[in-house]
Amino acid sequence: MAKLSDWIKANYDLVAVIAAAVFLLISAVCIWWGVIQFGNRLVTQQPPRPKTASPPPVAVELDHAAEQLQQPAQWKASTRSGLFVPEKHFIGADGFPATLENTQVHAPVPNDWFEKYGLPIEDADALDQDPDKDGFTNLDEWQGNTDPTKKDSHPDYTTKLHLVSATEEPFRYVFSSRTQNTFGINTIDLSEPTQFLKIGDIIRGTDFKLVNFTEKRERTQYGTNEDVSELLLEHQGTHAQVTLVKGEVATSPQSVATFVYTWGGRRGCAAGQGRNREYAKTKCANRDWLCRSVINYHHRGHGARRG
Repeated sequence: MAKLSDWIKANYDLVAVIAAAVFLLISAVCIWWGVIQFGNRLVTQQPPRPKTASPPPVAVELDHAAEQLQQPAQWKASTRSGLFVPEKHFIGADGFPATLENTQVHAPVPNDWFEKYGLPIEDADALDQDPDKDGFTNLDEWQGNTDPTKKDSHPDYTTKLHLVSATEEPFRYVFSSRTQNTFGINTIDLSEPTQFLKIGDIIRGTDFKLVNFTEKRERTQYGTNEDVSELLLEHQGTHAQVTLVKGEVATSPQSVATFVYTWGGRRGCAAGQGRNREYAKTKCANRDWLCRSVINYHHRGHGARRG
């Protein structure tokens, strides 16, 4: 062993050359073997299996899928709040924060009514708006229980007819006395002589005729019987009637009521209780459609009161 060690030391260069040659030989053998194995794998490799073709989808399913792509599902909330946003807050009329849950924004119209028709409840003039341009505001539509978004749905036009004033004029003549079947008629200011008339006669200067007499008496608070007999008059043209109670001033059927019609702009007109239609049309400035409303409204009992 000592001799081998001495020989290696003496022949170091030769030993190094021999070791390098052996290493190179082993490396060459490994490379050659690897090449042979790689070639074998290439030769024996199998082609991939073909995939089974999927059946073509039905046309209806394709249409449904395309529709879903065009209209994807949306997040929806069952309350006024959004999915990630809490209840809408705003500043109320009192200057404090408020919500649609605890504040009626435009009294007397409820908030739900605005939401039902998609109206801008946040606008300060929401009650005065007219989204369908039919001449009626949102407040009018709510009061009439109609649809504010449809022009053909609106309240009756007579709802735009408002009574401004009603003037009750006293009847110019008074039933002052009676002698059997003769009746004394005076002017209320005693500016004319007394007229003594019978049933069927016409009061001078008027178209009123005496048509009936009813004798009545009424006990006063002092225990005496007072004559409260009634004399019925009728206008020969209009057939308007006036009842004259003895000694009392009656209300004239010629009383005048003043109206304002606010549909399509503010317009004033007048109608007389007991007067004919031509008079009403003249006072209504020849607007037939407006006159009919005034006359109908008046004849339903909304005009000047009658004595």
